[in-house]
Amino acid sequence: MNTYPINPFQFAPMPHLHFGWGIRYQLSEHLQQSFSGILILIASPSLMKTGRFGEQLQQTLTGSFDLKVFTVSGEPSPDLIDDIVSQCPKDAQAVLGLGGGSVLDAAKAIAGLLPSQTSVMDYLEGVGAGKQLQGPTCPFIAIPTTAGTGSETTKNSVLSRIGFFKKSFRSNLLLAQSAWLDPQLLETCPQEVLYATGMDAFTQLLESYTTLKPNPLTDALAWQGMQMFIGSFEAIKSQDSQIRQQGYCNLMLAATLSGTTLANAGLGAVHGLAGPIGAFFEAPHGIVCARLLAPITQANIDSLQQSGSIQAEQTLNKYRMVSRLLNPEAREEDLLESLIERLKHYARDYTPQGLSAYGLTSDNLQPVLDNCRSGSMLGNPLVLEDEQLLDAIQQAL
Repeated sequence: MNTYPINPFQFAPMPHLHFGWGIRYQLSEHLQQSFSGILILIASPSLMKTGRFGEQLQQTLTGSFDLKVFTVSGEPSPDLIDDIVSQCPKDAQAVLGLGGGSVLDAAKAIAGLLPSQTSVMDYLEGVGAGKQLQGPTCPFIAIPTTAGTGSETTKNSVLSRIGFFKKSFRSNLLLAQSAWLDPQLLETCPQEVLYATGMDAFTQLLESYTTLKPNPLTDALAWQGMQMFIGSFEAIKSQDSQIRQQGYCNLMLAATLSGTTLANAGLGAVHGLAGPIGAFFEAPHGIVCARLLAPITQANIDSLQQSGSIQAEQTLNKYRMVSRLLNPEAREEDLLESLIERLKHYARDYTPQGLSAYGLTSDNLQPVLDNCRSGSMLGNPLVLEDEQLLDAIQQAL
């Protein structure tokens, strides 16, 4: 049982969630009943190939709407967002995002900016003009095809300019009107992508569970999400179709819950480092999170044990509870050590490539340290010193 006092908190609104195996085939009818005129489809290029769902959706909607289609590859930049917005009619009825987290983030930003035709640099945190989005915005509909970022339930769009920054465009007005969660779409996702994005989702669940500002709702959802995550990687490799289907369902819901928990409780030092690493190196976000999770958790545990405060002990107890969830056979006195070993196991088995494969070395990490103290880092259960952060990155190389 959680023993921290229940401090005042707010809980962000949720999109209307539509979940189910094959539920994407109900989307066209929903759109035809809800909208008319111009629709914008932002999709991953791979999903627009012959026979893929993006192409099928395009064909279905073209008869009923004036459909404009744009594809997004890799992490979106502010320049890409502004360029697409400039090509879209201001009176578009809705923006659909079909793809992984980067595609959803792009679609989300485009939907937010369409009516005003303003630049995303007016609103981008830390590097923009510091303005707050006022609206109106265009309805955004999310159709995730990976199980990782939880972008379908967050209010922020993460944009990058490689070599310079990776920042959020954040507003309650950016929240999706609805999210269509079809786990069947994960069947065509490459397994290594599922592993990396799934590890991002698990990292978000664990960090939001142990953040500085939890609340009973985020704790409950994070715990449920972690329960769903456990065993899902093994399930999707099963020869039994029902077990495999359940694995995909669990992964997708775990990711969606992770978006809800991070939006309401924040994250921690793993994501605090992952942001600037993504800004200065073309390293996949999920792999960065997976490789950093064990060393950062170890650093947190070491510092919490030295703290001796009531809040520190409460967070340590949360780590012990997660450890018990991951390894029910662990002895009570070994729970913290067992947690670290299990997180290392995830990294070894599911994201075996170290961060050195993406250009990180012991000699070029200073820009990461210089730019990691805002954003997600502020939610870490306690402040980690630069030496601890540097050591964690070096272990992830």
